Amino acid sequence: MPRLPAKALLTGLLVAVLVVGAGFAAINYGHQEKALPEETALSVVGKFYEYISEAKIRGGNLLINEAYQLTSGKPSRTDRARFLEVVNRYPPGFKVDIVDSQVQGRHANVTVEYKMASAFGGLYTVRTVVPLNVDDETNTWKIDFRGDTDDQDPAIIKKSLQPDTPAAPSSNSETVQ
Repeated sequence: MPRLPAKALLTGLLVAVLVVGAGFAAINYGHQEKALPEETALSVVGKFYEYISEAKIRGGNLLINEAYQLTSGKPSRTDRARFLEVVNRYPPGFKVDIVDSQVQGRHANVTVEYKMASAFGGLYTVRTVVPLNVDDETNTWKIDFRGDTDDQDPAIIKKSLQPDTPAAPSSNSETVQ
């Protein structure tokens, strides 16, 4: 078997290392995270509820349409009519207080509180989390209006809503009298 010179072996090894390194660099470059939007998730939620509150006071659809554009309406299959139906149930003078905001990569959860009338008189405070995701096309925060990305497994939720049904007796079981 012919013996290769050490210089040729080192050159081949160097070329192989460079090719592998360039491959890893290309892979990592393709998966590089985009910068987060300039407008914060907290600001988007604040603007969303301001539009709705103002629309409830002034009426009309212009501000409701502005609020709808801050949601992930089309991707979440929430059309404007359904959105309007939900928003119209909000009471007049509806206001929220933003309590907390947590950003995890390209997802955020903004916690809001609002007051609701109680059946027993007076008001009670409701606290809820508004999930947001960055829209990759526009690089803007979009409110997940339906809550499709709330990290809950739909199959588990569906199963938990099913009534517990007792197992049917097997055909080879004995009946005791």
